[in-house]
Amino acid sequence: MQVTDGIRRLTQGVTNFYLIEQSGKFTLVDAGTPGDWAFFQRSLTSSGAQLSDLEAILITHAHSDHTGIAERVRREAKAPVWIHQADAAAARTGKADWKNDGKATSYLLKAEFYRTLVSLTRRGATRMIPIKEVREFADGETIDVPGHPRVVHAPGHTPGSAALLVPDRRVLLTGDVLATRNPLTGRIGPQIMPSGLNEDTPLALASLDALPGIDAGLLLPGHGDPWRGDVAEAVRQAKTAGRS
Repeated sequence: MQVTDGIRRLTQGVTNFYLIEQSGKFTLVDAGTPGDWAFFQRSLTSSGAQLSDLEAILITHAHSDHTGIAERVRREAKAPVWIHQADAAAARTGKADWKNDGKATSYLLKAEFYRTLVSLTRRGATRMIPIKEVREFADGETIDVPGHPRVVHAPGHTPGSAALLVPDRRVLLTGDVLATRNPLTGRIGPQIMPSGLNEDTPLALASLDALPGIDAGLLLPGHGDPWRGDVAEAVRQAKTAGRS
């Protein structure tokens, strides 16, 4: 689904990833789950593209529902994979070297917990597939790929969790820095991810301060529907929602 000029949202439920087009070339932002390969190929075709038109894969953070097909795309499209330097080791090994500050068992009474668990399990996201080669980006860096996204490091969900600003389209791809649907509780609206999925929930809340002042009118999250409006208002609502 095209959400704005030259940016397409790809989703099969729970997790979103995105295609950015510029002059017939594409950047993939996040890579869904391991089971999303056929869906990704269909999405490329419907966009009038093929694998050879893909120039880069940018990963907002090293979790299995965002790194899913990255290694296969890297190998078959011969396109480099980029991720923040703080998550690079986890992406290469498929193993996070941090622990979450909450527990998934806290959500056992929530129907959304089971919906998410079943969806991600069916699509192979119970483990992270290692990405053999990754390039590292840093806070404030503009990456020379289609869309020329600028990195906004906002740790807490993971150490290297980042948002990506596409400045000429005033679009901020927030990854899991800021979601609009809670994948474990089902809550709708701007919010950080639940503590059961965060490395450092207080830091995730504090990192939202990196977003106000960014010139964007459309936020595209890793979970939930697009948010149209002022970035500062989305951050205000997320901070009001607090931890979950």
